Amino acid sequence: MKTTSNYKPVGGVESVALYPADAVETALFSSDGCEVDLSASPIEVTLLDDRSCYEEHTRCDKGTTSVSHHLRLVADRGVAQAWLDNDFVEQASYDGFIAVVSLCDGRRLLVGYSARLGNEQPLRLESLLSTSGNSPNDTPSVTLQLVSHDADFSAVIL
Repeated sequence: MKTTSNYKPVGGVESVALYPADAVETALFSSDGCEVDLSASPIEVTLLDDRSCYEEHTRCDKGTTSVSHHLRLVADRGVAQAWLDNDFVEQASYDGFIAVVSLCDGRRLLVGYSARLGNEQPLRLESLLSTSGNSPNDTPSVTLQLVSHDADFSAVIL
């Protein structure tokens, strides 16, 4: 089993940058992670608080292993208006995104692009929830749930 010397027992997502699914110019994968060159400008999603998360669900069905990547982003509704419009929803639904997910433990993950499938299975819109909050002290927010189905775990960006 591989051990990581810089492991920090800290959870959470620090920041997320979304790129069009075809933004990968080059990607070199190794057993340690990947080096990636992205051609487009990202959509920097400013996260509201510690409610955003990234999850990998691994399943095995009759000997075939698959990995589902779930990225939940929670943003202030007023701040999200800068990027959340009909064009964004259409792109998220059809073309999808590749994400660079910066975790609170210091790692950066490439999600929605893999060595085996390339950009064939980008992150796509699963749901979008807009809420006013429950009390006057709550910040109105949007929760964006993106999902990708792949054969590989996400790669750590070197």
